[in-house]
Amino acid sequence: MHQVGPRLLAYVRQVYGQRIDTEDLVAETFCRAADNVETLLSCERRDLYLLTITRNLCRDGFRRRRPETLSDEHVPEPADSAPDPERTLARRERHEALRRAVAALPQTQREIVVLRLSGGLKFEEIAELLDVPLGTALSRMHAAVQRLRNQLGHAYDL
Repeated sequence: MHQVGPRLLAYVRQVYGQRIDTEDLVAETFCRAADNVETLLSCERRDLYLLTITRNLCRDGFRRRRPETLSDEHVPEPADSAPDPERTLARRERHEALRRAVAALPQTQREIVVLRLSGGLKFEEIAELLDVPLGTALSRMHAAVQRLRNQLGHAYDL
């Protein structure tokens, strides 16, 4: 449970951008969970319960806002061992291109990508969290991957 806070912060930053005071929003998540401690304790997956609260807070308060940027620290970086400066620069440029491409995805697709790649959730968990059928979650991820590949080329294995 101690790792949930950073995951919630990463989720908010990646899906909703830098306009949101992420620390306050995550603190509010824990306050609401404490207000409903019986529900929290009875949940099999407390992390999903907390993520649901966070998602609802974001949607309620920031529904019309579009993210400006994603936090660099939470976008998966393409694997590449680059010991020399040229390769390091190329890797950073690819990482930045991926970050911008993910930020440009429609919110429904961006949310799936973030939950899967950064959150490490299974598609069944994502579908449950988003309250959509499993097929919808899978099709949104497929559409996001196709969009990213079209924009970035096949250099990224998502």
